[in-house]
Formats: sequence, C-alpha cells, structure tokens
Amino acid sequence: MKNSKEIRDEFIHFFENKQHKVVKSASVVPLDDPTLLFTNAGMNQFKDIFLGKKKAEYPRTVDSQKCIGAGGKHNDLEEVGRDGYHHTFFEMLGNWSFGDYYKKEAISWAWELLTEVWKLPKDKLYATVHESDAEAFELWKTITDIDHSHIEYHGDKDNFWEMGNVGPCGPCSEIHYDRGDGFCHLGDDEEHECKVNGDCHRYIELWNLVFMQFYREEDGSLSPLEYKYVDTGAGFERLCHVLQGKTSNYDTDLFVPIINKIAELSGVEYQQDERGVSHRIIADHIRALAFAIADGGMPSNEGRGYVLRRILRRAARHGRLLNLKKPFMHDLLDTVVAEMGDHFIELKEKQAHVKLILKAEEERFNMTLDKGIARFNEIVQNLSGKEICGKDAFMLYDTYGFPMDLTCVMAEEKALTVDQAGFDAEMEQQKKRAREAGKFVLANENVDWVIFSEPQATEFVGYNSHKAVAKIQKYSIDDENNVRIVLDKTPFYAESGGQVADSGKIVNDECEIWVENVQKDANLFIHIGKLKSGEINENDFTVEINGERRQNIGRNHTTTHLLHKALQQVLGEHVQQKGSLVHPDYLRFDFTHFQQVNSQELKLAEKIVNAQIRACLPVQTEIKSIENARKEGATALFGEKYEDDVRVVTMGDFSKELCGGTHLNFTGEIGLFKITSESSIASGVRRIEAVTGKKAEEYIDVMEDEIEEFVRILNTPRKSSKEKLHKLIDENKKLQKELEKFKAKSVGSQLDEILAKSTEINGVKVVVASLAISDSKALRAIADQLKDKIGSGIGVIVAKVGDKVSVVTIVSKDLTSKYQAGKIVNEVAQIVGGRGGGRPDMAMAGGKDVDKIPQAVKAVPGIIEKI
Repeated sequence: MKNSKEIRDEFIHFFENKQHKVVKSASVVPLDDPTLLFTNAGMNQFKDIFLGKKKAEYPRTVDSQKCIGAGGKHNDLEEVGRDGYHHTFFEMLGNWSFGDYYKKEAISWAWELLTEVWKLPKDKLYATVHESDAEAFELWKTITDIDHSHIEYHGDKDNFWEMGNVGPCGPCSEIHYDRGDGFCHLGDDEEHECKVNGDCHRYIELWNLVFMQFYREEDGSLSPLEYKYVDTGAGFERLCHVLQGKTSNYDTDLFVPIINKIAELSGVEYQQDERGVSHRIIADHIRALAFAIADGGMPSNEGRGYVLRRILRRAARHGRLLNLKKPFMHDLLDTVVAEMGDHFIELKEKQAHVKLILKAEEERFNMTLDKGIARFNEIVQNLSGKEICGKDAFMLYDTYGFPMDLTCVMAEEKALTVDQAGFDAEMEQQKKRAREAGKFVLANENVDWVIFSEPQATEFVGYNSHKAVAKIQKYSIDDENNVRIVLDKTPFYAESGGQVADSGKIVNDECEIWVENVQKDANLFIHIGKLKSGEINENDFTVEINGERRQNIGRNHTTTHLLHKALQQVLGEHVQQKGSLVHPDYLRFDFTHFQQVNSQELKLAEKIVNAQIRACLPVQTEIKSIENARKEGATALFGEKYEDDVRVVTMGDFSKELCGGTHLNFTGEIGLFKITSESSIASGVRRIEAVTGKKAEEYIDVMEDEIEEFVRILNTPRKSSKEKLHKLIDENKKLQKELEKFKAKSVGSQLDEILAKSTEINGVKVVVASLAISDSKALRAIADQLKDKIGSGIGVIVAKVGDKVSVVTIVSKDLTSKYQAGKIVNEVAQIVGGRGGGRPDMAMAGGKDVDKIPQAVKAVPGIIEKI
C-alpha cells in the first residue's frame, strides 16, 4: 500500500517527467489578495495569468497547493468530522497548462496516471463532461480505454467552472470513482438510484480537469479567450483514501497518526462511527491551524483571524468532550509536523511559533468558555418556557464557540430543548454573508487609458539607480490633471512589503509630472501624480526619485531588520515579524509576543540596534535560490510570496532576511535609533514605533526641551530635580493623608445627623439620605462607617457625584436572609436611570438622572416595605 508521501511525490514526478515545472504551494493565507480569506483552490496563485495581467513564467507547471475551505459550497465547517471527506484544510494536486497543451493531453495523462501508474481498476472509473463539450466526450472515447458507458454528459452545475460572476471560465471533465454498493448511505430508500453526481456517497470525485476557454462578460455572454488554459485539481485526501483502500479520508495515514495521538492524550479510544466525531474534528482542525498560523495567520476577532479562532475553539470544545480540559492542541502539532513537515518545510521552520500561539489561544478560550457557561445559565434563568431559542443557541456558538451539540447536551441536563430550526436559520444567514463576502469579484477599474505601446512588464532599476530614461507605455488623465502612468522602466519603488512608495518627477522638454505614489498591478508599475506643465507625449522621459526621501526610507527599512533580530535576542526566538510600515519619517514594526515589553527590555533592544549601527555593518544584497537562502538561515517573513530566486539582505553576521525592499549600504548611515512607543494591536501581537537619523535627533531634542521645562517649573538645578520631585511627592502624600482624616471626621459628623433621622419600617431601622460628595471612593467609605454604626438595620445613600448619581445600600448581617442590598440598590437605581448590584450586605449602583435624586430618596421606604 502506498503512503501519502509516495502518492504526492508520484503525482509531482509524473508531470515533471512530462516537462512540467514544479512550483511551490502558495501561502494558505493570501495576504496580498483582499478578495480571499484563505487560498481555497490551486488556481489562486495563477489568477493574474488567467486574468491576462501577467504572463506565465512556465508553459506547464505542477504543484500541491495548501487550501483552507471554511464555509461555502464544498467545505461546510459543520460537516467536518461527521462524514469521511469534508475538511477545513486539504491539499489540491494540480497540473497546469498556460496556452500550451489542452484537452487531449490533460485527459490522456490523467487516465495514464490513474490506471497505469496507480493501477486503479478501470471499471470503477467514470468520466463526466459538460453537455456542450462533444470534443471532450470523443477524446475520452478515442484516446482512453474507459468503458464508453462510463462517459456521461452533465450540466452547468457539475461541469462548468467559473472564477466569478465575471472572468475566465470553461467546461470541465470530472473523474469519479465507484466505491461500491456498501458506500451508499441511502440504500434503504426504494426510490433512490446510485449515480455519478447523485446524492449518495457511493461515487466520489477524484479529479477535475478544467478547460478554461471563455470569458464571462458582465452581460452574461461568453467570449473566447486569446489563450486556452488547463487547470486541474485532484483532491489529495480522497486519492489517498481510494489508493490506500480505506473507507474514509480519516482512515488514511494523513490522519491516523494524529487521531492516535488524540486517543493517547485523552485516554478515549477512537471509533470509526459517530463516537469518533470529536477525534476526527480535532485531527482536521489541527492541520488547518498549523498551516494557517505557519503562513502568517493569527486568531483574532475579525476576518480570517475570526475564522481561525472559531476553528480552534471548536476543536478545543471537542477536546473537552474527550475529557481534555487543559490546553492540548499544541501537543498535537509535533505529529502534524512529523507527517507533513518534509514537504511543507514552513511547518518545521515555524513549529515553535505555532505551538506558542496554539497554547496561548486555547488558554484564552478556557476563560471564554467559563463566560459562555455563565451566559448559558443566564439564558436558562430568563426562559419563559422549556425551549432555548435558535438565536440564543447561535449566539453561544458564534460568540463563545459552543458547538450546537454542546448546547443540546447542557440543555438536556436541565430538561430543556433547543430550537434547531431557529439555529439553522441563523447559521444559514451567516453562511450567506460569508458566501457573499467570499465571492471573487474581478477588479475592473474605470480607467480611460491612452496607449502608446502594448504594455510590457515594467523593468525596475531602482535598486542600483535613482534615475533612468524611460518611455510611457500608457497613461490616463482626468480634468484636474491627476495622472496615472505606466513606464517601460522605472527607479520608483512601488508600495509593497510595508515600504511606502517613492516620490519624484517624470520630465522631458515638453512635459513635467510630479509623482506622489506608485502602485503595482501584477508586473506593471502605476505612477500616480499630477501633470504640472505641458502635454504627455511619446518621447523619452527622465525619471528621477527624491533621493533624500529614499535615503530616509532606507534608514527605517534597514532598521526594521536590525530590530527584528534584536527583539529575538531579548524576548526569544518566538518573535516573528507580523507586519511593518517603512516611512521616511518613522518606522512601525509589528511582532508576535504575548505580554507587554517592559522598559528594560525595550532599552536593551534599542541598545543592541544602536550597537549594530555604530559597528557600521555592510548591507549586502544577493540573489539566491529559495532553497539555498533557507539553508543559510535567512529569515522568511510571514505572508510574503517568494519566487524560486529571492533577494537576501545580509547585515554583517547579525541579520539575514529575504526582502524585496530598498536599503542602505552600511548600517552606520542610520545614525541613531530611538523607540518612541510600544503597544498591543491584537491578541499576541505587539507594535513598536520608532524613529531614526535626523528624526531621532529631533525626538531627543523635544524630550530635552520638556525636561528643561520641567526643571524650570521645579525651580531647581537639573542635577537635583529628581530629588526635589520625590520630596514634593512625599509631601503631597502626607497632605493627602491629612485631607482623608479631615474628610473622615466630616463624614462621621454627617453620619451622626443621618442616623438621628432614622425611621422604622416593619420593625427594621432604615436610614435614608442624599449627599453631594467628591467621588465614589468617598461614598464607599461613608457606607463602611454607616455599616459599623447602624447596628441592626438598612442604610441607603443616594449621592450626587459630579454630573452623575451613585447609590449605596448596606444591610446588617442579621437581616440579609430577608433583605438583600443588591435588590434594593437596583430598584433605587432604576429611578435615576441606572442599574447595579452587589453582595447581600452591601451593593452599589450608578445612574445619570441627577434631577431624580429626591424622587429616589422618597421611594426607598416603599421599596423596602414591598420587599
């Protein structure tokens, strides 16, 4: 029996032997594509080629693409683990032709691999083609020896693929495998008929061959593409399932080691039936989390981070169902890395980082879970009947990570039911929102371009020169002389990787253009700015960037590399860059860390960076293969998309990173580095802002001026200012204590007057008063003294604190079984537009209607009498 590694390798080598270039999987977290939460198909990394924005580097490629499908048509999160083939993370094996071979080769090679290399029985295989694709139908009949009765026509739903509402599309041919009668889960239905693309599990799709030959216009019509493409996708998990002779994807060696580890940690043996749902869900989810976090994803409260947090919490909850009450997901990671880290080396490189994130997030969830249980109990207390409504069940699922089955179990323990239909309706609404948000929309700018020559890739010469002679390929201009210009070559750096774009000028004798921004559209650099004089023409232009601004940008970019390494030395190797902004005036650096960086740590990092600046290290740039760069220890940044050859930026023996940005020649050119702030921007992500060079000097000058002003106010020599400040603080503390004593005496005399006016309700002494005080702290002090002096009784004080109302209630211990301070204070607070609560013997509340204080005081006796 072939193992999964052999199956993956055989697929790749088969097409490599047919002149396909082996390309790496794109990141599963597509940080450069705002239309996608996650890479969910093999074609994602080739999208610009299909859209005509970029020319293919190779005519044929083959890969194994990491994918995450969270929600949507084929990857419903709620179905994962329930059957044998739904997953959040999956691999898609694919071979691609960009205007090279077409249907004949794609069909012939797929059949050859399945039947001659992998020896699948031919009588078990079925091919479907689109109802309009007679060509593909005939090819299956003539170039393969498939049983002709196993070739079927199907409609758009199953056999026509589209990128989006507008864009490239075409018919497809799917290859299905017949697993046999035993896999039909609808066999008891007399009207059911097992068939390809039917509604049972007997026939499963193994491979989809997409023949991209049309463009879907906005009016819905189809136009032929200039080039025809082949885009195939073979589900790796399903192939392993069939080739290993298993009954489920989860029984393959992709999942069994993880499931065995779960059983070991939990002490609960795995069962292949519904009793194994929790094992399967955890095994699936840990793979998705491992790959997503290794590729730069982070659990959070929005976007893809929210999806990752939901996946993690769902797995953690199913761990609790297996008695795994402490964080355990990080303990499964080593098994995932052992099984898949040889092919996807990023798993090994980021193993420690991923483990840290998993553990921290699961610890956080344990706290959230306790809040969710408390919220569940609140819902139960407020029920008017015996059913928890679907909206509340969905809120527990969505906000606190409660799977529906957990809510049902907890409800059953209290003899309650859950509105499943209402929950399903809420879930469907969320799916609808997710589908709408996830639809690919073709970027179709309304730009009226004037074309001088058919645009070719812009040559970037800015690493070595600030100036170039270039021609305009195309441009656009509006009524206010705002322009967009595409040149054949440019020294202007286009905004990317956190580095802002260059500014400068494009000039010749007839025209002057000021460039304020530069953006990349695939391999074209779009220069955005203003036409200052003349008319745009086809002659040569002198193109020159603002050199001083570029130098300042270089200072801050070079410093981010030094800071990254310094933080790893100070805080630990778990520190990974999560983002940056490299601006001429400052830098911003985001990194993974799970607590505030204290002042001593910041100072040490700052000292390390400044030491490297004084060392004046050479900043060297080399082009190397990605494999060699990794072997040499070069740091690859999260979410960055790297080609086969990469730029390696090295600073002496201190730092080595893959980077496409612009830098200085020596670290000494930075001059000075100063951290200005450190803060949290997300769970487990910190941000440092800093300045360099002249801006660092200006920052220190401002600090010096502030110190001088401080010394002037203290009216003391600078060398003794610290001593005088401490003396003033000590004197202030003494005065504060004296003031508190005075206030206490004043409160004592007020309390004697209040107690003297007490009344009796139902045989209980009741003290009610209204006061005007400075703060709620003073009100608490009054309540404590009243509690001591009242003996047996109830005290209610309604106080005006600034422009708001504070209410405090005390009940002596002997009366708390009958009168509770929390209930009394809440009734009083509602009169002044507030609410509150607390212990039975003491409770506080706030309100906003100061004018209603007299009304509240007057109502107290009635409230107590009612209770």
